[in-house]
Amino acid sequence: MMGNDLAGRNCGQGCNELVVRWNVREPDAGRMVREILQQRLRVSRRLIRLAVSHRGVRKNGLPAYLSERVSAGDVVELCWPEVPSDDVVPEPIPFETVYEDEDVLVVNKPPGMLVHPTKGAHSGTLANGVVYAWRRQGSIRPFRPLHRLDRDTSGLVLIAKNQFAHQRLSVDLQTREGDGTEPGRMLRREYHAVVCGTVPADRGWIDLPIGRDPAHPNRRRIDPQGRRAGTRFDVIGRAPGATLLRVRLETGRTHQIRLHLAEIGHPVVGDSLYGAPSPWIGRQALHAGRLKFCHPRTGVCVEVQSPWFPDMAHLWKRLASRGSGE
Repeated sequence: MMGNDLAGRNCGQGCNELVVRWNVREPDAGRMVREILQQRLRVSRRLIRLAVSHRGVRKNGLPAYLSERVSAGDVVELCWPEVPSDDVVPEPIPFETVYEDEDVLVVNKPPGMLVHPTKGAHSGTLANGVVYAWRRQGSIRPFRPLHRLDRDTSGLVLIAKNQFAHQRLSVDLQTREGDGTEPGRMLRREYHAVVCGTVPADRGWIDLPIGRDPAHPNRRRIDPQGRRAGTRFDVIGRAPGATLLRVRLETGRTHQIRLHLAEIGHPVVGDSLYGAPSPWIGRQALHAGRLKFCHPRTGVCVEVQSPWFPDMAHLWKRLASRGSGE
């Protein structure tokens, strides 16, 4: 398994980001260094070029050409320089870490917080807080989220801590079920959504393309010329006038869950953009509660979960109590 042959550490000679290392075995004897990097380590050509430009391609600790041949027992290494995020100002913003190792960070984002700075909001974001925490640890690295959540959607955000992890996880995110060359690789996100009305079916599949709404710059709309978008849902609870859904994304379009559920007549409770405000919650009742991914370095499946924030828990309790007569 590839995970037995990968390792991370710092390296010198101008490259100070994690090393990706491959211990060459007999079946790979005679291959070129380039083949090991592309076929065994699945490193993109862009990252290989970056490593070459910083003398970060090595064989047995010495700079190597991509065309060099390897023998059993050789060690091929790759490293890149760390580059800080110029557009993210470090700020002492607390955040909840759910999982962290040398390659990835999973954060439980509260509602009301942006993931990344925008033109109108340069501070107070998750990125500002994460970069600050890394600087305090003596690490200079850019903020690389694999996906984003809307400001008022709470829950898990997966962040890559180095370029290799970002590349591997990006491929998994784009292909959802893996690219076919490495069976079992995946990156899955599951949400909980409290929606308006009673959803009659216990499960469903929404496949509607999404595009920008030219009349509203912040909105999306169902557009036959838009990008394909697929959303699966299962009913996990019903209350008078509301339904609790578990939702899984097959694609990751902006506002996908909110727009898809509104389109089938069940907007997320509290969603003022695609539905209506709620007197019982000050934001859309949407929480990214479960994240499952293959670790970029080891290939081991990692699964993390986070509970609802209090506002969403109180909302569902209040809705459910209407049916019990409390």
